[in-house]
Amino acid sequence: MVDLPYPRLALIADGFTDDTRASRAVEAVKAGVRWVHLRDHEAGLDAFREAVHALVSRVRAADEDVTITINSHVDVADALGLGAHVGWRGPPVPKARDLLGPGALIGYSAHEHVEAEGDRTQGVDYYFFSPVFPTSSKPDQPPTGIGPLRAFCQTAAPIPVLALGGITPERVSVCRQAGARGVAVLSGIMDVDTPRAAARAYLRALAERA
Repeated sequence: MVDLPYPRLALIADGFTDDTRASRAVEAVKAGVRWVHLRDHEAGLDAFREAVHALVSRVRAADEDVTITINSHVDVADALGLGAHVGWRGPPVPKARDLLGPGALIGYSAHEHVEAEGDRTQGVDYYFFSPVFPTSSKPDQPPTGIGPLRAFCQTAAPIPVLALGGITPERVSVCRQAGARGVAVLSGIMDVDTPRAAARAYLRALAERA
């Protein structure tokens, strides 16, 4: 596993193959976001690869030290020397580790019914736990609430957990109090017209609990 710490705020740049949304991710980086997670379930592999190359270049131009992780496409992460993020539908963590090497940042998407321990997650560096609150990105998935987040953080320890799903700046504190090391944010930054201001609001909320 890699040597943590890493940023407390992860931006889920969902739909980043669209240039408008890619630009919002870049704006967030310019505001101080230091972790960008690239995800697009609708994009074909060729379009995904092309967009990854383009956005990585733009993000690095804005801040060369930003952590970048790739959702599901471990081969794309390997080609660019980036971190990867997997879940129960994708390759298990040990398989991703074999491909990316011991120094790569590898995460796993966990939900209330997913155990923190097990063969699939052996060697994981961090978890995204979701959805904690109701979220427009997964309207059909009921939120877990703070109790299950707290229980998962305790089970996963010492592996860090980032809370995901319906996270607003006002909800950062309660997630941190439940044991989450940080938060992962999608719509709160990617679906607003002022991503820089939104990103700064999250960063301020996290700084209050640093």
